[in-house]
Amino acid sequence: MTIASSVRVASLAVLCVAALGVAHPAQARVHGFRARHDGQQVGHVGGTFANGQGGLVHARGTRASGPNGRAAHGAYTSVNPDGSVQHRGGTEVSGVNGGSFSGRNSYTRNADGSASSSHSAHGTTAGGGAVSSNGSYARSADGSVSGSSQTSASGVKGSYDAATSTADGTTHHTTTISNASGETYNGQTTFTRGQGVSHSGSCTDAGGNAIPCGH
Repeated sequence: MTIASSVRVASLAVLCVAALGVAHPAQARVHGFRARHDGQQVGHVGGTFANGQGGLVHARGTRASGPNGRAAHGAYTSVNPDGSVQHRGGTEVSGVNGGSFSGRNSYTRNADGSASSSHSAHGTTAGGGAVSSNGSYARSADGSVSGSSQTSASGVKGSYDAATSTADGTTHHTTTISNASGETYNGQTTFTRGQGVSHSGSCTDAGGNAIPCGH
């Protein structure tokens, strides 16, 4: 991973603070610092200001680097008098040993009480492992929730895959776990409002033959 994407994430918040700080000099509250020591450096800038709609915006960005790698984070949050909220954030990390992480998240709340959120994250390890997660959910003004998410991970000891979905008061969750020998567990769990939880699971060997599930 190059640092270019990290720079973009943090710089977005930095530029937002700078631009709006100039546009509303009497209302902006900006802070920042930069430090270096023994090959390590860190910088941070943040600001809070009026957004022209009677609300407030806070933006911030942080970058750090050193002998072991680099990291950057940027975020933007706005809050309005009608109760609406909007948030965006991102993080990038890269290590000299080959490990890396990239994550994004967002959240929106509307004046009528409805809301939505989403996230995505991806990471790798120096040993060849990998993990990823993503999903999005929404809540309507009447409080009902719907959405889905997925998570997967893999490495020398096996793999893990899970998925969750929810709608109309029912949530389904499935899981598949395999070890290095090829033995696999498959599980399903369902929750329905007013009815409770049900679960089932099974295990197979590397050849697909059914085997008892251990603990």
